[in-house]
Amino acid sequence: MDDKFDGPLLGILQNCGELEPFLEVVLGFLYRKTDFFRPLSSDQSMGFPPGVAREKLVKVFKKYECMGSPATVPRSPPSNNHPPTPPATPGLPSVTPRPNTVTPVPSSVTPNVTAGQLPAQQQQQLIEAMEQIQGDWSTSNWDHHNGGVTEHYAWSQTAQDVELKMALPNPNIKASDLKIDIKPYNLKIQLKQESDLQTLLEEKLHSLVKPEESMWSLLKGECLQINFEKGRDGYWWTTLFEGGHEIKLDSIDTTRHMHEFGQDERACVQKLMFDQQQKMLGQPNQ
Repeated sequence: MDDKFDGPLLGILQNCGELEPFLEVVLGFLYRKTDFFRPLSSDQSMGFPPGVAREKLVKVFKKYECMGSPATVPRSPPSNNHPPTPPATPGLPSVTPRPNTVTPVPSSVTPNVTAGQLPAQQQQQLIEAMEQIQGDWSTSNWDHHNGGVTEHYAWSQTAQDVELKMALPNPNIKASDLKIDIKPYNLKIQLKQESDLQTLLEEKLHSLVKPEESMWSLLKGECLQINFEKGRDGYWWTTLFEGGHEIKLDSIDTTRHMHEFGQDERACVQKLMFDQQQKMLGQPNQ
C-alpha cells in the first residue's frame, strides 16, 4: 500500500468536502487523460475490451474492501529464498467450462490429498462435499480473462498479476478455518480440522510470484480468492500450475493499457501518439 500520494490526495479531498465529488475528480481524470473508459475497437490499439475496465475497478474495490474486513488475513511474510522444486504432482482438471447441472466429481480431480494425510472415510466425506457445490459456486461464472476455468477453480491474469478463484468443500468455511501458504513458486491451501490440517491443494506455480505483495480473502458464500503479484512484470503465464492445461499464447490479449505503464513509459507513448498525429496533419514534430 503506497502512501506517497496521500498529501496531494488529502488536499483534493478537503477541497471537495465530500467523498462523492472526490471520486468524480478521480474518475473524471481517468476519463480525460487515459483510455480507461475508451472501448477497444478493431481500428485502434488503445482502450479496454467490453467489461474489462469495470472488472479492474471492482477488483481494486474488493481488494481494499477485504483489507478493511475482519475476515481478511494479513499478507504472507517476505521471503528471498526460493524453495526447492517439489516432486511433480498431478495437475487439476483440464480447462473446460462447467455445465449448469451438478455432476459427480471423479477421484482423479479431487484436491491433492495423499493417503497418508487423511483416512479413507474423511477423503470420501471431502469428495461428497465437493459434489454438493452449486449455484454461485459454479466456476463457469468467474472471471478467466487471459486464463482458464476448471471444475474447481478459475484463473485470470494481467501483465502484472494473476487472480485465482477456488471453490471450497463447504460454503460455511470461515477465513479463520484456512491456512494459505504462498511461496515464490508454490501455493499450499489447508483447512484446519480439530486436531490437524487437511490439505486442499498443494501445487507448484507456473512462474515466480512476490509473496509479500500477494494476498488472499474469502468471498463468503462464493469462493476463495487469491491475488498473486507476478515476479516478472509483463511475463504471460500459459498455465496456473505446472502440469496443468496450457492455454495458447496467441489467445492471450497482451494489450497493455495506459494506466499500466510507468510514468516515463506513459510520457514516451504520449509523445509517440502526438508525433503521429502531427505527421498526419503535416505539422512538425516536437
